[in-house]
Amino acid sequence: MDTDTDELLHLAFAQSPANLANSAITRMRAEVGGDGLATSYEVLLPDGNVRAWLLDTLLPRLVDYLESMGAKLPGCGGVFLSVFHGDTLHFLHARDVIALLSRWSGLSTDELKRRYGPR
Repeated sequence: MDTDTDELLHLAFAQSPANLANSAITRMRAEVGGDGLATSYEVLLPDGNVRAWLLDTLLPRLVDYLESMGAKLPGCGGVFLSVFHGDTLHFLHARDVIALLSRWSGLSTDELKRRYGPR
């Protein structure tokens, strides 16, 4: 595993075998959501060029999604990422992923919202 993938997946607050994804995501939606159900944003991590893919492909889509659904940056309330990598499913809070990608991109959360948020 490369250092960028390792740094991203180090943010995981829980893991599950990927073949148990449906039940694991359902369980995480209840655990993360507290009284209500949280939202899972599912991601299949590519094998190579992870940082470039995260910044060029995932980040714009994720910011637009979060802002559009009302899970405003930087807190991203009620949203977690379900990241498939190999045979493991990693659960990461959206706020932690946004913070990492903000640091990697050199863009503040306000700049991320301006660039990638809904128009």
